[in-house]
Amino acid sequence: MNKRAILVVAVIAVLVIASAAAAMLLLNKGGNNENIAGDISFTDDRGKTINLTAAPKRIISLGSAFTEIAFDLGAKDRVVAVDSSSAWLLSDGDGITNLGGVSSLGVESIMALDPDLVVIWNFNMYSAFIENMENSNISVAAFYPKNVTTILHTIEVMGEAIGEKAKAQQMVAGIQTRIDAVVQKTADIPASERPKVYLELMSKGGQTVGNGTMSNDLIEMAGGSNIFNNGTGNWKASTESILEKNPDIIVIENQSSKTNDELRSTLGPSVTAVSEDKIYRIDGTTLTTSPRVIDALEQLAKWFHPELFP
Repeated sequence: MNKRAILVVAVIAVLVIASAAAAMLLLNKGGNNENIAGDISFTDDRGKTINLTAAPKRIISLGSAFTEIAFDLGAKDRVVAVDSSSAWLLSDGDGITNLGGVSSLGVESIMALDPDLVVIWNFNMYSAFIENMENSNISVAAFYPKNVTTILHTIEVMGEAIGEKAKAQQMVAGIQTRIDAVVQKTADIPASERPKVYLELMSKGGQTVGNGTMSNDLIEMAGGSNIFNNGTGNWKASTESILEKNPDIIVIENQSSKTNDELRSTLGPSVTAVSEDKIYRIDGTTLTTSPRVIDALEQLAKWFHPELFP
């Protein structure tokens, strides 16, 4: 082979190698093909896979539970806006925009903030809003954790979504350890030794809780027996039904305007919780689908079984 032929072969080899390298670079960056997974790929509660080319630097959180998770994972400086339910988590000087209620938001107000990711509740009432955002090329992750297990799953997926997977896994492991410490002591408590509990939620307009709710799960995990576990969801219990069930313990969110004296006056001394002065007030922000749900579980367990949780 003469020198000219050798030179041609060498040039062709260089071009082939360069083309292969360029192709690999495009694959790693996700290219322009939306079917190629980006650097971050996760699935939300809709079963939809979201691909991001990098960890989001501009996050909008439309749910206080998601805002708590993002803050706890060290991403507060990347949250540019939240909804009104997250306002209590903000401090002066944070520079985070309060967008108000989600139901009143339009896509334009979201686009104006140029987010890399919007996290929102997977509620039917938000489905059109979510669709409109996605049609405007906004990346949206929708979640609807309903119990302790799905809360932990949401933390893990959100950690992956915002590029904090290791921190999220560490947080979940820590919460699970604390859950196990409670359940190991309460799991075998017989029904006869489980206090009958009435729980009233200010966040639900004074409604109580039935089967299928996170609060019912917490009562049972803490070693109690929900007096309304024969129902499902949330509803406002009548005074007569509470008197009939005669709870040993009453738990009410401390954000409620209803005082303990009002409860005592309404129910009367025939109710064991009243006569034995076992009306407790719990921080309502812990009875949410956020990392602080473990605080609620531990507090309930101490009230229900002080002998086990001194």
